[in-house]
Amino acid sequence: MSLFLPIVPPFFSIFFVMLVLMVFVRRWPQPILFLLGVSCFLASWSWQYKQHQIGQRAVLELAGSAVMVHIDAAPRVYPDYTQLSATVLNGPARGYRLSLRWQQPPALAAGQHWRLRVQLKPIHGFANPAGFNTETSAYINAIVASGQVAPGPHILLQQQYSLRQQLVEQLTHAITPYRTAPLMKALAVGEREFSDQLWLGAQHSGLGHLLAISGLHIGLVFGWVIWLGGWSKGLLAIRHHQLLLLVLALGAALLYAWLANFAIPTLRASIALLLLVICRSQLATIPLSRFWLLLVTLLLLMQPFWALSSSFWLSVLAVAIIFTALWRYPLTDRHWRARLKWFFSFHLLLSLLMTLLGIIFFGGFSPLMLLSNLLFVPWCSLVAIPLLLASLLLTVTGLNVSWLWQATDYALLPMLWWLERSAQLPLWWPLAQVSGITVGLMVLLLLVLLVYHRKAGLLLLPLCLLLLTGSGLQAEKWQLHLLDSGQRQLVLLQHGRHGLLYDQAPGRATQDIAENQLQPILRQLGILQLDVVLFRQQRTERSRHWTLLTHYQVGRQSLTRFSQQRGIDGCAQLPALYRSVRLEVLTTDSADSCIVRMTIGSWRLLIPGRIDPATEHALISRHSDLTADVLILANNGSAAVNSLALLERVQPVLALNAAAFMNGYQHPATAVQQRLALLRVPLLNTADYGAITVEFDAKNLHVSGWRRQRLPFWLEKPPAIAETLATTR
Repeated sequence: MSLFLPIVPPFFSIFFVMLVLMVFVRRWPQPILFLLGVSCFLASWSWQYKQHQIGQRAVLELAGSAVMVHIDAAPRVYPDYTQLSATVLNGPARGYRLSLRWQQPPALAAGQHWRLRVQLKPIHGFANPAGFNTETSAYINAIVASGQVAPGPHILLQQQYSLRQQLVEQLTHAITPYRTAPLMKALAVGEREFSDQLWLGAQHSGLGHLLAISGLHIGLVFGWVIWLGGWSKGLLAIRHHQLLLLVLALGAALLYAWLANFAIPTLRASIALLLLVICRSQLATIPLSRFWLLLVTLLLLMQPFWALSSSFWLSVLAVAIIFTALWRYPLTDRHWRARLKWFFSFHLLLSLLMTLLGIIFFGGFSPLMLLSNLLFVPWCSLVAIPLLLASLLLTVTGLNVSWLWQATDYALLPMLWWLERSAQLPLWWPLAQVSGITVGLMVLLLLVLLVYHRKAGLLLLPLCLLLLTGSGLQAEKWQLHLLDSGQRQLVLLQHGRHGLLYDQAPGRATQDIAENQLQPILRQLGILQLDVVLFRQQRTERSRHWTLLTHYQVGRQSLTRFSQQRGIDGCAQLPALYRSVRLEVLTTDSADSCIVRMTIGSWRLLIPGRIDPATEHALISRHSDLTADVLILANNGSAAVNSLALLERVQPVLALNAAAFMNGYQHPATAVQQRLALLRVPLLNTADYGAITVEFDAKNLHVSGWRRQRLPFWLEKPPAIAETLATTR
């Protein structure tokens, strides 16, 4: 092996490749230029990735020490803590961003400077079906570490109120009396202070993109200013009128992006409009396809981590669809009826193709998605958003325009009503069984047909949607999901659209279950009803008791307040047979334990739950047959239980464990891992693999970890056990 290559950083290796490619650029110009572009992207990626790692190491050295930070955005308040994003102001980690939790904080606001004592760790989030990818988001938003504010003296050093904060406060005061105030604030300044019902309605209706300021909104402002300025062309004799109009439209778009705090989607849209203005000012005529390629290249070179964002690809592909439709279906007739017909036809085509893109990126389909976009995208673009921005502009100038705010409220009331009704309908059809490659090939076929045979493409669009929505109707198999939920043990047994939930909450948990974590999982998996819910219900501050619920409708009831539901007390009331699965409650004298063994076909699964050494000893002594093929470790893998005697009696072929990343208990314990290694039993931990799914066949167990199924794969580094394990008898 060469002694030179290991010491050369990846950035300089890529730079060396670029120099070699430049030698052949005159002989093969197009392929070499393409490879040079790819090399530039990889060099930018390598450089920024290295800087991210350097920043992470510098920040983690601050753990436990006092740090001066600046709060970047408005903190998010939850029942148990406050989440805030902060930038380090001192030391070698200056300029790097942190994600912090603060329990029982004082009054916090954006712009404050604090001296805090923090406990930090690397970014690591839960990995569940339809779950949020925390690691990818950290790279995109330049967050290098997460943690919590430790107890100690905390000093407020400075309070800065920016002009934007003052405008936000002025807006909040003006819209308070109106029902649609949350929608107004989201569409005006990008702060979505929605209730759980509104969030659910946005998901079910497919209008989440409309309620977040993005390229659609920025481009809308740009277009409105261009259109209004066009009326002044014959009235004002101004030199370079077109250039001045472009600059004014760009300024209005940048102002709107500034109101949204230059969120990443608005920043991308601003760059695209800036590029457009530069090209038009230089009188450069660029085909739409080349402009799109130039824009995507520029964005990826500026910030290569945007390639990890589904939002980025959704945005640029939406622009590609618009450009393709404008090229293939140009407006030829200038009559108002022809324009109206062209507008609605264009919008229908765009909505259909965007629905297919939504299926690719979100793994499911809401039947309201297409109708919602057909109704409310034109309405908000032509009526609601212009009224809102006009109201805000006049309010900032000091005028009393309560009548205009009232008109804006009336304009947004239909969408609010639609969102509230959508939240009550469990409308989500998961497509987990369909591979992304299949859907991608279908979209490619549609685009080819639209280019070369328009009528065939238009007829095939609804057919593709019907095929995709029915593609999940495959043979139902029993699946066990051990969800990635930290120290909470959430076991979900699924058969089609029905499920059984076993919730082993920690003793100090203040909530029965996290709805924002479980609800998307159930929706993605297509579970509409939890036939059996077994959970530890909180009775007093530190006392829990096992409770059983049956026939729990997921879409009609909240998952956040199991304790408010009337159920049957005791684990022993679990039915002996759930569909074709035999359930055995291996009872002991401990009221806090619920030991369940499930027999699924010829396979057995043992869930000890939370037990103590005395309960474990009683379990071994009272039951002669404890064998099980799959064992979920007790107490998150604690060494106080999971003894060698229990493991030898169970004789598992696979052990699973639920534990948080870098938890303070160091679960699973090293002693337990050594015992399993002695018996040659593989162990999969949710902190390493994310949610673990076991699919039961007649002869095989198919085991997969969700963390290795997420893109990009290079961010996920579980232990050496294969991400998909097939166990045969």
